Amino acid sequence: MEVIMESNRIYYCRPKVEYAEFYTENINNPEIYRWLRSDPKIYTVQEEIEWIQSIQNDPVYTMIDKETGNIIGNCGFNSVTGDSCEIGIWISIPYQNNHFGREAIERMITYAIHDMKKREITLTVFANNERAVHCYQNIGFHETYRVSGIHDGIGNPTEDIHMIYKKKI
Repeated sequence: MEVIMESNRIYYCRPKVEYAEFYTENINNPEIYRWLRSDPKIYTVQEEIEWIQSIQNDPVYTMIDKETGNIIGNCGFNSVTGDSCEIGIWISIPYQNNHFGREAIERMITYAIHDMKKREITLTVFANNERAVHCYQNIGFHETYRVSGIHDGIGNPTEDIHMIYKKKI
């Protein structure tokens, strides 16, 4: 496993084809895909393999629990431009509610600012994902605007909350 970066409890490495089955099981779990920004659909292992092969040069990482060696989830940067980038993350069910998401987001912010030289990090979260909204606010993200008329991954009406973290000068 090639470690790209690490935090207290997490190694961040490139997604591997060997992880495709794990990704597929998780991405097809309604408790995970309900919070994802992608169009809801059932993914096949082959589609996950193709996705893994297509993003090998992108800033996308598989999170590995340092203690157990188990996969925690994925995180990465989207819409990387000039001074900014967007963060995305999903955490597998056994690792939720254990502050792995917060640890990963904080590490990604540090990586974006120091290694990628970004001044602003953005994200979009469903308003009904209250745990995530609270976590992002505690880290230092601020709401910039909302978009109504949105549905989460399982069809519940909600809003998109667009948030930003700005480098502290």
